[in-house]
Amino acid sequence: MKKLKTALVLILLVCLVVGCKPANDSNKGRDRIKVGITMYNEFDPFTEAIRHNIEDNLIKYQEQLGVEVTTTVVYSGKDQMIQNNQVQDFIDKGYDVICVNLVDRTDASVIIEAAKSKDIPIIFFNRELVEDDLKRFDKLYYVGAIPEESGRIQGEIVLDAWKDRQEELDFNHDGKIQYVLLEGEAGHQDAIVRSRVTVETIQKGGVKVEMLKDEITNWDRQQAYTKMISILQGYPRQIELILCNDDNIALGALDALKDYGIKDFPLIVGVNGQEEEVLTDIDDGVIEGTVLNNAKEKGRIIAEMAYSLGCEGTLPEGIHLNDGKYYYVPYERIDKNNVKSLLN
Repeated sequence: MKKLKTALVLILLVCLVVGCKPANDSNKGRDRIKVGITMYNEFDPFTEAIRHNIEDNLIKYQEQLGVEVTTTVVYSGKDQMIQNNQVQDFIDKGYDVICVNLVDRTDASVIIEAAKSKDIPIIFFNRELVEDDLKRFDKLYYVGAIPEESGRIQGEIVLDAWKDRQEELDFNHDGKIQYVLLEGEAGHQDAIVRSRVTVETIQKGGVKVEMLKDEITNWDRQQAYTKMISILQGYPRQIELILCNDDNIALGALDALKDYGIKDFPLIVGVNGQEEEVLTDIDDGVIEGTVLNNAKEKGRIIAEMAYSLGCEGTLPEGIHLNDGKYYYVPYERIDKNNVKSLLN
């Protein structure tokens, strides 16, 4: 009996050291895992923030729980065929889990079938693939945020500012908001929904709007700057609001306003809330607000899922998915009322 008790204790200690709970699959008892990460582009500050947080958290798990984690990051240069080959390469080299920031959310079939054929889990993130595709294999997951939330919060920031300072913000005193929309990317689900819901929220709040211009900026500060300079040449004094799909775009728009010599800035709202520069601009009153799209939390969740799937073959007990597939990190409002706490 004593020998049996001693053996049980030793088994439990081994499980704690390697960080793996007993599981009824081939992953049981692993002391090393390999995680592959493929990114749609290397020049997007927000997705890079997620990637950094995935890697940082996997390192923490390795240090704290004793399982060796090999992480490899590759970039596809916005080419879906390249990304397909990258995933196949991860599979051929025996990676345990693959994290995919999709190039084309409507074209995930090659990746899915490759992973399904070898029973390898895929965690998609930040570019939500088509729902039917996610159902094609029981080890496909998505980590992101609900785009309607970001649009609603953006709209509420605008409504509150308009309510408090309409006389100041309504440059032509016509009782409606003339606005410019700077979108992140053509065909990006979050960009499409965010843009639509922001405008709908403003209208439902009883404020009339008039679009002056709608431009695609590909989440790029310089592109946003160039597009905004061009818009200002056509509408130098009419713009009362600039709706930006993310903060990088908002910064590009602000750069353009400054360089063009605009003295009375329109309302500017963004999304992400990660960069100190944007938070400082909100504190200074030159950007009205943004919506926190929590890259740190997304990275933590993805890392936790990848570690557990690779080590145990199962999802972590503390992570609960919608429909067994989706994990949505909530958006949060950032404006002059709470920005100092974030800066501090």
